[in-house]
Amino acid sequence: MNRKKLTFIICLLVCLLLTVMFTENVQAQSFDDLITTLENTDEMIIKRKWFTLNNSYAIYVDKDKVGTVDGKYINITGDVFKLKDTEGQVYGSEKQIKRWNIKLNRLAQVYDENSKTVGYIGEQMINDFFRLGKTFHFYDSNKDEVGVAKQKVFRLFSEFVIEDNNGTKLYKIKQQFSLFSSTYKITVYDNSVVPVEQSIYLTCILDAIKQAEESEE
Repeated sequence: MNRKKLTFIICLLVCLLLTVMFTENVQAQSFDDLITTLENTDEMIIKRKWFTLNNSYAIYVDKDKVGTVDGKYINITGDVFKLKDTEGQVYGSEKQIKRWNIKLNRLAQVYDENSKTVGYIGEQMINDFFRLGKTFHFYDSNKDEVGVAKQKVFRLFSEFVIEDNNGTKLYKIKQQFSLFSSTYKITVYDNSVVPVEQSIYLTCILDAIKQAEESEE
């Protein structure tokens, strides 16, 4: 067998292998289906899409793709994320805005499917040299704080725990080992305080910050 044929066969096998590895199980979702699925699951996988100019992600429940978060970066207004079902219908969105709290470094406004404000997610500004890890605060539409996400330090992979104001665990966001794309697992303990979609937005925000920090190195 000559070298050209061998090279062709190897390339063909690699393509077939990649096709098998990245073939997605897509579960058709209507608008109500997506809401029900997200609110009733206790675990989700968020994967950053390959070959995307912006930060876009796929959402998996029980290995089925149930939705996406499509990211867009605008220099003037910052990051914008839209949560969609598999049919492309928008369920909600998140947009970076001018911060109204001096203790926050970044602030995102969260909207429902009708572009009505339903909450805010803010990254705490670090003023203490000895403070380790990032902290994010969750606010309702009245700007009252309802929860906080704190980074667990000294972990091999990034890990955040979201708690309510009483310290009750609501979610855990943990980065997973992956050779091909950024992957995170969200474990849901209680979605009655911080809406489940806001845990998804925070996951995408964390990955976008990580990507930006790595590009600056």
